[in-house]
Amino acid sequence: MVYVVTAKFWFRPEALLWDTKAAPVPQPIATSGSTADAVPGAIGQPGTLVVFGGGTASFGYVGGVRLETGIWLDEGRVFGLEAGYFVLIQQSREFSQQSDGFGNPVIARPTIDARSGGEGSHVDSLPDQFLGGVDVILRSEFQGANCDGVLNLLQTQRVRLDGLLGFRYLSLVESLNIYDQSSDFLGGGSTFGGAPLSTSATLSDFDGFRLTNSFYGGSGGARLYYAQGRFYFTALGKIAFGTVQQRATISGSTLFTNPQGVRTMLPGGVLATTANMGNYYQNPYAVAPEGHFNLGYQISPSVTARIGYSFIYLSNVARPGDQVSRVTSANRIPSDPAYGGTGPVPPAFQFHTSTYWAQGLNFGLDFRF
Repeated sequence: MVYVVTAKFWFRPEALLWDTKAAPVPQPIATSGSTADAVPGAIGQPGTLVVFGGGTASFGYVGGVRLETGIWLDEGRVFGLEAGYFVLIQQSREFSQQSDGFGNPVIARPTIDARSGGEGSHVDSLPDQFLGGVDVILRSEFQGANCDGVLNLLQTQRVRLDGLLGFRYLSLVESLNIYDQSSDFLGGGSTFGGAPLSTSATLSDFDGFRLTNSFYGGSGGARLYYAQGRFYFTALGKIAFGTVQQRATISGSTLFTNPQGVRTMLPGGVLATTANMGNYYQNPYAVAPEGHFNLGYQISPSVTARIGYSFIYLSNVARPGDQVSRVTSANRIPSDPAYGGTGPVPPAFQFHTSTYWAQGLNFGLDFRF
């Protein structure tokens, strides 16, 4: 009998150091520009520079924990049950650009006009006119759980092969929040609800895109043990088939604060307006393969230290940056002079999906009793 299966119960706490797939932000979110351009900050203008968006945003490596436990149901260690849970610490990526007290430099939110299809911009700061800026916050949290039945398929002095059949749950929750602040220090150059603002009044726009992906599926696979003295090696491969419950929540608002501190709010920001705000759902099919490899050293009959590598893949997820559309109607943006008028309705919301993966190192202990 190989020593790693002589115990009836096992418990494995692990620390994780994983990397995850970068967050897509394909649309330009914030730009700087030049007052010499016809439309400062608009995409395609000579002086425009994209300062956030138009690519991907990497979160880098992140820590986490994984807990696994199990029990053999018979004396021969042929039938067993095991369960596990892991979670990565919430990841975040932040960007901020603010003007000085004179509105330098030009900071803008690039848009596309729904009527003409032409490039435009929502200006947060403009030299000698507006002072303000933009803040962008990306957040991501990944976790999962599993419950499996275990069946021994092969047993020799050094090798053991177990089959696994059970249930896999994965959850990816991400958000992209954009905050704009602008103050007109000359007065008369900015509006709220279609009315001009006085000097020292401030506007704060908010665009929020939150995506929840919950995968549920049946899984199957195998785990191989190989023992040599106090050392052992394990390789586990599984694949799960199921559906992903996807929910997109789009919210926006514009807050006006007058010089006396009185606040008024209207629904809609810049890219999240009454044209696309709301909750949207879909349940696509997905596949979730995973692989885990560990090298362990037996410290005592009941305690083993181990180090390993894990990889998890999910074939269909909806991520916040992919849901952003720059197509807007000025009549739906509370801080635009055309607010409240007539205009075209931007295209209806549509899900855009991609793939996701997480991989990295794990460090832990096996306790067996």
